[in-house]
Amino acid sequence: MNKSVRIGFLLLALLLLASIIPNLGIEINTFGFYWNFFRLVVVLSAFIMLILFRGEIRVGERKGFLFWIAFFGIWLLYGGILLVASPYSDKSRGVQELFSVFCALLVFYCFSRFDLSGQEMEGLLRVVFFLLTGLILFGFYEILTANHLSTSMFADELNLQAAKLDPHTAAGIMYNINDFSALLTILCPVTIGRFRIHLRRIYLDPGWLLVLGVIMINRINDANICNAALIAGILTYFLVTMHGDRRKLGKVLMGLVVLLAVLVVVYISMGQTSGGLVARWQDQMDYMNAGGGSLHARILIYRDALLAGFRTGFLGVGPGGFPVYCEQTLTESSFVNPHSFLLEIFSEYGLLIFLLFVILIGRLICSMFRLYQNAGDEQIRNYGLVGLIMLVVYLIASFAPSSFILNAYQWGLLALLVLISEQGKKWMAEEKERTGYAYV
Repeated sequence: MNKSVRIGFLLLALLLLASIIPNLGIEINTFGFYWNFFRLVVVLSAFIMLILFRGEIRVGERKGFLFWIAFFGIWLLYGGILLVASPYSDKSRGVQELFSVFCALLVFYCFSRFDLSGQEMEGLLRVVFFLLTGLILFGFYEILTANHLSTSMFADELNLQAAKLDPHTAAGIMYNINDFSALLTILCPVTIGRFRIHLRRIYLDPGWLLVLGVIMINRINDANICNAALIAGILTYFLVTMHGDRRKLGKVLMGLVVLLAVLVVVYISMGQTSGGLVARWQDQMDYMNAGGGSLHARILIYRDALLAGFRTGFLGVGPGGFPVYCEQTLTESSFVNPHSFLLEIFSEYGLLIFLLFVILIGRLICSMFRLYQNAGDEQIRNYGLVGLIMLVVYLIASFAPSSFILNAYQWGLLALLVLISEQGKKWMAEEKERTGYAYV
């Protein structure tokens, strides 16, 4: 194995670790700016990459990465202009958001420089798999013991009393329980095909146990949007795998019936409130009709986020500017963040950045579907399936956290998916050369 490839695998594995667990007990204050584990790893990795490649920053060989890096460059430039020009821009939070975007650019640069073998790609996915397993186990430990990390909202006594949260919930390595549920949910698709047990002609995939574990944690955390994202991901899995094969229809329907039965049992037997799913939905409807409840609050905040974009002529209120906008315009919603990544981008950075992001995500979804559909190798097809479902889950689960731009894990995961897409094209080209058959 080439030495630079080995170093590349280790660097990318470290970047994934830092993206998913960004703090890891490290916090360095430099003139009021805090460096956590993720920020340190990203900057140092980019520096090491420049040394390894003698200052070369070429990414043109991989158009997928080139488009994303150009996008982040445009985002930084436009965000910098808004930071100075917008009357709503929050300078302190705005600088943090733009630095998060800069870190995203560095992450994509690092992922763009290495060609990995299939074994190394599988190694990266297993890094994510084992991190997910550990986070799920820690989540259940929190639920059973009510012991939490000092970085979570449970260490903030004033906020905890105001929110009236049950301590037997899971915030994990995040501050908020919704943020932790979103993290687990978005990581879930990596369980597909990681390990299989062959038992008398039946393949059992233990990864589904992890999915069920995440569904249970989401239920206890009252993170229903995250479970909706998981259900959408599971439906996508069934629909894609049965595409073009009607013989699988019976198995798909049976799987959906079993899934529905499990979800009904989980939702009736677990959670902070009783009464089951139908009763909980009726409660939300009653609250909304009376002008209250989380559903009503979300409708108001989504409306305010859209209005923020419209009222600025689709230019955006500026980095970190949404809370300032809400305060100055006396919005009706009780939240101060959009609670949607897409609306967060639209309200703060305007229509241009929003459309570019949506286009890139759409291209990546199409690329993953083609990879699954056209690759001749089963492992490569599996990577395309993982990427496709992760993107579907990502788009829905990103409505759960209050704010998403400052989260680190999304950048590492998106860069991993782009790497899968680009490597998949290369592997299929090599397969075409070897077999003489055009799969693409």
